[in-house]
Amino acid sequence: MKDIAELHESEFDEKPQIVVHVPGVHTLIGEFSDYCKGFSLCGTSSQYLEIAVSVRPDQSVRLISGQSNDRKRFNIQNLKFRREDRWGNYAKGVMAQFVNKGFSISGANVSIAGTLLKNEGQVLSSAMCMGCAMAFNELFNANLSIEQLAGIAYISLATFCAEVSRYVLFFAMTQAREGWLMLFNIQHHTWEYIAFPPFDTAVVALIVESRISPYALKEELSIKRRDSKLAFEKLRILFPSGLLRDISDQDIKDLSVPLTEHEKRTCMYVLSESRMAREGARLLAQKDMVMYGKVLNKVQSGLRDTFEVTCPEIDWLTKRAMETQGCLGASMITSGSSGTVMVLLPRDAIASYTIRMEEYEHIFGFRPKWSVFQPQGSAKILSID
Repeated sequence: MKDIAELHESEFDEKPQIVVHVPGVHTLIGEFSDYCKGFSLCGTSSQYLEIAVSVRPDQSVRLISGQSNDRKRFNIQNLKFRREDRWGNYAKGVMAQFVNKGFSISGANVSIAGTLLKNEGQVLSSAMCMGCAMAFNELFNANLSIEQLAGIAYISLATFCAEVSRYVLFFAMTQAREGWLMLFNIQHHTWEYIAFPPFDTAVVALIVESRISPYALKEELSIKRRDSKLAFEKLRILFPSGLLRDISDQDIKDLSVPLTEHEKRTCMYVLSESRMAREGARLLAQKDMVMYGKVLNKVQSGLRDTFEVTCPEIDWLTKRAMETQGCLGASMITSGSSGTVMVLLPRDAIASYTIRMEEYEHIFGFRPKWSVFQPQGSAKILSID
């Protein structure tokens, strides 16, 4: 993949005026906690998206993706969602929000590159909207705050593009600190920073990509999000006051109507995931990696047995991890690509675990990719010409 500046100059015969760097996000615990407005534990990843922009003298917006060499174009006089524009709708939606806020905009050349383009789903689309919001803010001298830009990105994705969106991702991308996770209180849109891994620990966190199809788990996760949304809408009617995240399992078990048994199980898992995110953050703050590993194992059990959103490859990787001497925990996490696992183990046990990858390759036909996880920093402007 070409360097973003090289890509932009090659495509548009001019250097970019602005380059924005946006990190990816790993949700370690609490992917579904939005539905109960609970807690979610996240950290930015080493994967990233870069967006380069420059002003055009006309009303046209032209875009190129460095991953697929795909091109899109639209006119700023016609900022309407079109299915055939696909990923171009993210930039279009952001521009529409600037227009709605009364800013004067012009045509632009837009180049998109970075390792996140190999992924799919909410993390990539959120990064595209956030990166475009930051780039256009500088290009059109809008002088909006990073919080206002996160709001523009969120509305562009959730309303203009009508895609499932998590506000948490935009806060994580823009407020992250290198070496720290973020525990989000979704009810109040606040967060606290948690060192990760805790200082003075020999334990490392591996990110293991199972390399399954990007679409392997897409349908199952989409169904679970829909089920969770509907179940908590019913629960809100029964508990109109108070915080949904504070409802106990016994309260749900005692309900006779209108929740079905499936909806009760869905609610109980989502609520438990929120509690585990908060408990996990507390344990990390206390540098208790052993107990944090047990929390990860509980999350994996819930995803596998209650939500049923794992797959044979994920189950194999987590099971083999727990068979490795010294391993503290393993769970599927959400990273923007399908089938990502986090494994906690001593640094000197990495070789014992990763050697099993050859066996995985013989069974499933492809070799996993792994790296040591360290939370990265926040989105930033790389250059302004």
